[in-house]
Amino acid sequence: MVKRILRKLVKIWPIRVMYRITLFAPYLSPQLFRGIVWSFKHTETSNFYYDLTDRNRRELAHLVALVSKISPTEALSYIDEVRADSQLFSHIRSTLSKDKSMRDSSMLLGRRIGWYAFVRALKPKLVIETGVHQGIGAVTIIRALEKNSEEGFPGKYLGTDIDPQAGVLITGKFIETGRVLFGDSITSLRSSSDEIDLFVNDSDHSAEYEAEEYEVIHARLSKGAVILGDNSHATSSLLEYSTKHHRNFLLFREDPKDHWYPGAGIGVSF
Repeated sequence: MVKRILRKLVKIWPIRVMYRITLFAPYLSPQLFRGIVWSFKHTETSNFYYDLTDRNRRELAHLVALVSKISPTEALSYIDEVRADSQLFSHIRSTLSKDKSMRDSSMLLGRRIGWYAFVRALKPKLVIETGVHQGIGAVTIIRALEKNSEEGFPGKYLGTDIDPQAGVLITGKFIETGRVLFGDSITSLRSSSDEIDLFVNDSDHSAEYEAEEYEVIHARLSKGAVILGDNSHATSSLLEYSTKHHRNFLLFREDPKDHWYPGAGIGVSF
């Protein structure tokens, strides 16, 4: 009886609208509240830093395992390894805390833990990342390369960025494993002929520029090389490149923990 009355009521226009609002509001209100709280804090305004939910980390571990041909348990151990790396986080916080506008930032790694896990699993000799910004991703990758080197698998990191102020985190011992080429990424990529084992696209986020990067590095990819696209949740450039060159493509989507940002992702071409 009650259900029958409700079905009739929701056909009345004002009640129908209010009812539909109650359906979508629970999905938006937590993010809206977090966003309002975040607005009053001193944190980054791009390349947001946050942790991933436990379930999302386990999903990421399975994706890394599938692509790298290791077990999900091993992939998850790499993810846990970087999340517990006090040396890495001490370096990040001590460097970025000098910027007062960042004093409330969590400085957590988000999807970059996936980059770390891929480096640990694939043992690449050369990793190239286009778009360095502060260098959070760069030092995360370099830490993975350092761990690999301790196990007898040395590798190098090369970053590219058009901003001469980028890469503030690549200091101290991080310089031993990584360096940054400043200037247009396409130009920088064309200036080198070294074979690439892992490529991370995180520069100009226009679909056209992203696509051009993939084509420029295509002939330099080693056998079994993996490409990670940081913009694959927003463009189809890596998907189209993978289709054209008969490569597999997967997309991991982030689920940020306790943050208003809905998350980005990792496109994987392999």
